[in-house]
Amino acid sequence: MVTDESGRPLGQGMAGGSNHLRVGIELATRNVERAVNIALVEAGIAIRQIEYAYCGIAGSDHPQHHEKVVEALSVFFPGGNFVVDTDARIALTGAVGFGAGVVIISGTGSVAFGRNLQGGEGRAGGWGPTLGDEGSGYAIARDGLSAIVRAFDGRSQETAMTDLLCREYLMCQPADLPRFVYATTTHADDIARFGRLVMEAASKGDPVAVSILEHAGRELGECVLAVARKLEMTGEEFPVAYVGGAFHAGEPLIDPMRRTINAEAPKAMLTQPLRTPVEGAAMMAIRAAQSPRPARQRESHEHSSLTGGEQP
Repeated sequence: MVTDESGRPLGQGMAGGSNHLRVGIELATRNVERAVNIALVEAGIAIRQIEYAYCGIAGSDHPQHHEKVVEALSVFFPGGNFVVDTDARIALTGAVGFGAGVVIISGTGSVAFGRNLQGGEGRAGGWGPTLGDEGSGYAIARDGLSAIVRAFDGRSQETAMTDLLCREYLMCQPADLPRFVYATTTHADDIARFGRLVMEAASKGDPVAVSILEHAGRELGECVLAVARKLEMTGEEFPVAYVGGAFHAGEPLIDPMRRTINAEAPKAMLTQPLRTPVEGAAMMAIRAAQSPRPARQRESHEHSSLTGGEQP
């Protein structure tokens, strides 16, 4: 998203994934460049006219990974007027602004990120599909597919998800699943798409699917509570904004999450995000441009002289 200094959107662009741990650094960088270029074209703005850029990118929080992403993007932002940060922080800013609160993200992966009134920050989750991502779209889909093969074996009760798998994915024999699931070309995103089988079955009252979403909701609630404990917020009033495709499941996922959170943090209020994560990134870019870091002051001054200081 390209905005002016007041936050008014001028152009938007979308491309593929930017988590280099999943798609590789070259493709991740190309995707970021493509999305930015689409937004620039729509806005009628050249990259040299950008006063500041804030990039919230999954997989960039570890110092080594962060350095790799910064190095890759520095070719695209040669003026050095950009920040690479975790996607969780821009989601938090977009969801609750610059004040206190927690955002819980459940897309392909899951993570909670929060900020207290003193400005302290904390996170929980975000460990990826092998070590964690409980309550994520991937975890919901994995549990759904597992329930299908367990029912096929006779190890658990029948589920409507079996018929949905046949009708919507043309996999009418659960024995067809391993060939897809374990293929070298199959990634976590591909598995996560099967989460809608669970959501659709749960909406029709399938008890197996309902229990999967119940479990996922509790896991997400525990993730929020872990952050609230770290920030000593459990006794305070604060918003909990939920972001990500998994929440399309609605109340079957949200209600158990709410109950889990309120059992320990009774004043926490579940809410829709105020703005999108990319709007959060734009808000942080505007703030960074207004208060650049000392090492970048000279660069920003020189850049302003080229653009008249009034560019987005």
